[in-house]
Amino acid sequence: MRRQGARALTALLLVLLVGVAGPRPAAADDGTRPPGAADGTNLSKDKAFDNPLLSPPLMPVEQLRFLLRRLLPDHQKHQAFNQSRNGAVDFLNPLLLTEKQLNDLLGNPRYASFESRRAWRASMIDLKPMKRFLDPRLVEQLEEKGYNEIPGIAALSGERLHSEGWLQKLEDEAGIAPEAKIASASERQQCAKCSRFYLRQTRTLFAYPYDLTVKETAQKAEDMAKLAKDWAAEGKSDADRKAKLKVEKAYDKERQYRNGVAQEQLGVDLDGVMETAKKENWEESAFKPPFALPSGPSCALPDTRSQRRPVPSALVLAAAKADGTCDEDRGGGAADADAATGLGATLAVPGGNNGGIDFSTMELRYLADPGDGSGLRYSFGADRDPLKGDNRTSTGVSAAARTSEAFFVWLSLDPSAFWVNLNPTEPERVVDDELGRTDVGRIMLEADLRMKKTVGELIHPHTALGRRYWDGLRGECASTRNWITSAPASVHEDGDELYILDAPLDVQMESQYLSEAGGTGDAPPSCPRPDRASEEHDEDLYRTLVLPELTKAVNTAPEYADLRRVHLARVAAQWYRERARTQDTTYGDLIDSGDITHWRTTARWKPRDTFDRYVDSYRRGEFDVTEKLADGGAKNYVFGGVDFSRVSLRQVPDTRFEADFAKLPKGVDRSLRTPSMDADTVWLGAPTPREASGLGPPDTSAGAGTWALRLLPLLLLPAAFLLLRRRRRHLNTSSSTSPLRRAAVEAPRRRRTGLSDKP
Repeated sequence: MRRQGARALTALLLVLLVGVAGPRPAAADDGTRPPGAADGTNLSKDKAFDNPLLSPPLMPVEQLRFLLRRLLPDHQKHQAFNQSRNGAVDFLNPLLLTEKQLNDLLGNPRYASFESRRAWRASMIDLKPMKRFLDPRLVEQLEEKGYNEIPGIAALSGERLHSEGWLQKLEDEAGIAPEAKIASASERQQCAKCSRFYLRQTRTLFAYPYDLTVKETAQKAEDMAKLAKDWAAEGKSDADRKAKLKVEKAYDKERQYRNGVAQEQLGVDLDGVMETAKKENWEESAFKPPFALPSGPSCALPDTRSQRRPVPSALVLAAAKADGTCDEDRGGGAADADAATGLGATLAVPGGNNGGIDFSTMELRYLADPGDGSGLRYSFGADRDPLKGDNRTSTGVSAAARTSEAFFVWLSLDPSAFWVNLNPTEPERVVDDELGRTDVGRIMLEADLRMKKTVGELIHPHTALGRRYWDGLRGECASTRNWITSAPASVHEDGDELYILDAPLDVQMESQYLSEAGGTGDAPPSCPRPDRASEEHDEDLYRTLVLPELTKAVNTAPEYADLRRVHLARVAAQWYRERARTQDTTYGDLIDSGDITHWRTTARWKPRDTFDRYVDSYRRGEFDVTEKLADGGAKNYVFGGVDFSRVSLRQVPDTRFEADFAKLPKGVDRSLRTPSMDADTVWLGAPTPREASGLGPPDTSAGAGTWALRLLPLLLLPAAFLLLRRRRRHLNTSSSTSPLRRAAVEAPRRRRTGLSDKP
């Protein structure tokens, strides 16, 4: 009651002070804002959002809080959703930023920084949900220029600096002008000190009113000026401050009350954010670490050694419990460890955009198995393209998952099954049965279909290349059979580590493909054959004009990105297969096991679906290109497939590796804990699960044979002790016995023959 009464008296006094209309704040000619909290849009009054913190302008802040909560240790997690820490985000105009500014801001590996209570994150933000909060004319300009995203920086307050102050500091470091800030959203209204960071043209939004408004600030200044004028007229001394303090106290009470309400409401709505995150399962949708087998209800883990050295199941289970894998009540510990890695920190926020990283280019480039059963280390490389790249973390999550699934499929199935074949006359030989149940098989079949479409586009007679091809063709019909295969991969092996430096794909004509596969080199005819000379000429023409462009497309075009990704996993799996023959490996037991239980596709897809689409296109003439020639006509039929059954690894020697890739090991090593940048490549990696959890190597670092060797000295120790003791007793006794006894002991023993010893 007392608080309500004080509130009523304060409000009454402010009404009397401010009046009905109050003074109009003076508008500055330089575009700066008048004193007071920034006028703007109160998101809590927007009926479209039950929780203003979950509105599009403030979602980058909540994603930052969520990321911070995942990365902080347990005793500091409360800092992430602490209601005393305000969050704000500045939205920037990409048209007013240089490429260097964007790269420095968005491509910096410190894009997520949590040192010394500081927390900020730069990202690319989807323009579509932000449209109604921005200037329509600016939105139109951005869309005309092809921008679907805008850069933004989110920050939390800390170290006696408001969140807006941190944003200004970061923007000053990047040389970003105030004109580039097109909007600012804050959980609490931008206070009088922070409003000066924004021009009048910058749209400001907030969730809760905070500080004195511009109108109240102007009225306070007028009241104080009037008091000073009255004092001067009445000849009063400035030392008489009673009336002045009374006015200041009234405004301070209002400010403190308003700020307290804002903090309390922020706490309530932050709880709502956490409830939403729990309901929508943000933890699960955010990021799942690749290269780890899912544990079943009984927490059954794979043998942590190769088939050559099986580990007792009790030791495996103990290692699993030590690793926390079987701990069902460990809470967010595993997620925290996963997020505290270069890859995890980057992909930890669901639906977020990490500026600068083009996740569509993310590929596996490093793999290591320490051989102690603790799991795999890995690192992905990705290009930096802040504006035109695919910055969605969901793309990165998908790329990591696809690579991991492919790696385990390549280990589990026999290499002879790694092929697909789309031929309308061979519906029974499309894909291996087991491979056809995985996303790897789906990706290969889709790539095969895409290759046939690419050939059709390249040789279309209305293109320059197609015109040259048809003009040079001699035969009445040409049948091109292309196979996508693995070209020799350049790798560098350093102990238990593999660096994949280059792993190109090759496209072979069927004569070459069959020859290298040990076949006859003659493809079955799909159309009447011309004479031998014309056939060789047409094949050479295709090999010279079309094949290089097709190979280039397969190695660079975005539509083949998934195929390149699973191929890199195939290269890594081949190295792993060879290593498992002589070394202890975590997943050695999977090799050629045929078990793809965990990696069957969840998509509603069957190989027949892709085959039927191919046949339909074939019947419609999509791959049956006909061009009328002077002597009649010509047709081109496209067949072939994808074959990864054979992979060749070409070792790069130490001298060349140190000369050409000197910075790579350090960059990869840094990426295990935080995103690492090298030229135009960002490295995103992770240590083994045990290393990420801060645990040392497991006690199950040796197989059964190794354990036997280690225990052998302990088993022999008692026998050695007894033997030594007996020998000492023998020596001591022999020195004290009679000469006859010593002579009997020392005399050579005669062989017993079974005959009488008598002469």
